[in-house]
Amino acid sequence: MAEPMTLTIITPDAIVYDGKADFFVGHAIDGEFGVLPNHAPMIIALDIAPLRVDNPDGQQHTFAVFGGFVEIEHNKVSIVTPNCESPETIDIDRAKRAKERAEGRLSNPTP
Repeated sequence: MAEPMTLTIITPDAIVYDGKADFFVGHAIDGEFGVLPNHAPMIIALDIAPLRVDNPDGQQHTFAVFGGFVEIEHNKVSIVTPNCESPETIDIDRAKRAKERAEGRLSNPTP
């Protein structure tokens, strides 16, 4: 099996993830893509969507990314995004309030 790639997820506020990966799946602006170790060099524009990382130890990590870019080069993947959250870091109350605000705006649109 190929040597795992190094994957880093970076936001303006923090390094959200920095570790090894055997595979990851993301959503580009033109559709879903997957990356295995030793992938060809590439830059990909990300859409707002989930990103899944499979570790060499069999664990899966899921993140919500809010756009950004993926750079792949020499078995190193850098994901730069304005915001990224894992299930453990999502504030459920804040998310519910944001949902209610959005629903209110949709039901009472301003011209």
